[in-house]
Amino acid sequence: MQLKKQDIHKIFQKLKLEVRSTDHIFGWLVVDGKKILRVHYSFGKGSIPAKVTDKIRGQLKLDRQNFINLVKCPLSKEDYIKIIKEKGYC
Repeated sequence: MQLKKQDIHKIFQKLKLEVRSTDHIFGWLVVDGKKILRVHYSFGKGSIPAKVTDKIRGQLKLDRQNFINLVKCPLSKEDYIKIIKEKGYC
């Protein structure tokens, strides 16, 4: 699944990731004051290739369908946190 950088940026905003920019954009999901996971992607031009999108999906610990739901908006931050808690990440 190829995405635009704008789509990934929207995910960062939706999940309210703490962001730091260097050569890449890094975002940390913080739950109850504790850093749970890190997501990153590179600056650059154009769309994000499917291979990199799959890596971002893996960093978010989501299956393909939940990732699509996160991108297309039916999956809220609260639903996302519930999913990763069920998987034992926080």
